[in-house]
Amino acid sequence: MMKFGSPSHFIPPRYGAGLGLAVLLLAAAPLPIQAKSLHPAAAQAEASLPAIEPASIAALTRMGDHLASLKSFEIDTRSSMEVVDGDQKLSIEGGGTYAVQRPDRLKIDMRTDSLRREFIYDGKTVTYVAPNENFYATFDAPPTIKETLREAAQKYDLAFPLADLFNWGTKDAPIDQIKEGFHVGKAYIGGEETDHWAFRGRDQDWEVWIRTEGTPVPLKLSLVDRLEPTAPRFSVELNWTEAKVFPDDTFTYTPPAGAAKITFAKEGAAQ
Repeated sequence: MMKFGSPSHFIPPRYGAGLGLAVLLLAAAPLPIQAKSLHPAAAQAEASLPAIEPASIAALTRMGDHLASLKSFEIDTRSSMEVVDGDQKLSIEGGGTYAVQRPDRLKIDMRTDSLRREFIYDGKTVTYVAPNENFYATFDAPPTIKETLREAAQKYDLAFPLADLFNWGTKDAPIDQIKEGFHVGKAYIGGEETDHWAFRGRDQDWEVWIRTEGTPVPLKLSLVDRLEPTAPRFSVELNWTEAKVFPDDTFTYTPPAGAAKITFAKEGAAQ
């Protein structure tokens, strides 16, 4: 299934375990699923459709193959996620930039209404930075971006939205976890036409809007965690710059005056 990682370390502490992951879906057009109350013959025909439309898997495969072929790119993101404060859902807005130079350079700059964090990988070391608080921590990293993001999540509790984009087009793409998949229709994201696809896994519902013309990159992603009683939603729009040429110092970190270096705990990340 499409997982975006837990952005909990970007959320104000007062929301604690009630973290939600999203924003309400735009209801710009009726979904095909709303037609299930029609004539019995139509209902029977719909029931005979496969749970996973082959075209939905083909779309993901095409997207994944293209993403895996990119050697360098930059993504600017705008995200919204729900958090639950008592019995009220609140929307936390955020944004970020992913600078990627395969196989071993990555910089993530994540921002929300209240926090900012940077993740800088130079092929050997990860530096995790809190610019506003003026502290940073480091750990030795594996030789590839995908391995580094996995280790960051598993060992240091640093899970980032969009980390799973690096699995598409590889043997780790979660195609076999999809239980349902279908084409919702056409939609415009950032002025560009996209194909809107909806999928269901064991415990998550997720959607992807893939550019129709030109390179098949995802322009929007949305996720609902069904294990959470409040069914929170995380949504993010992506603006791509492919074949980006980065300055030499993009993936290096020089501590500013007065910056404090801290250490990661064995379990969980520096916060």
